[in-house]
Amino acid sequence: MQKKFKISLVIFLLLVVFSIATRLVLADDDDEEDDDRPVTSSSSSSNSGTKTEVTTNVSTETIVQKDSDGDGLLDPNDPHLNIPEIYIVSDDNRNGIVDRFEK
Repeated sequence: MQKKFKISLVIFLLLVVFSIATRLVLADDDDEEDDDRPVTSSSSSSNSGTKTEVTTNVSTETIVQKDSDGDGLLDPNDPHLNIPEIYIVSDDNRNGIVDRFEK
């Protein structure tokens, strides 16, 4: 009987943790959606009797830059788009030894 109770308790605790984690994730998503809405702020001055209203629009743009060969250099900065830089060697004096190991 104790074993069944312990198993039931563990399953119940896992369900509680899962539901809390799901609520936290969904709450974070709702906060991100609120960022795209226009923000309106108003202020008034009691001395001059004028009211100023300012509207600010915030937009977010996601730009994805590729790293085709997976060497850590993004394609706009990579001289060899399809070959990882680890495989590029230079031997300017053509003696069969890579120049960076000769120094």
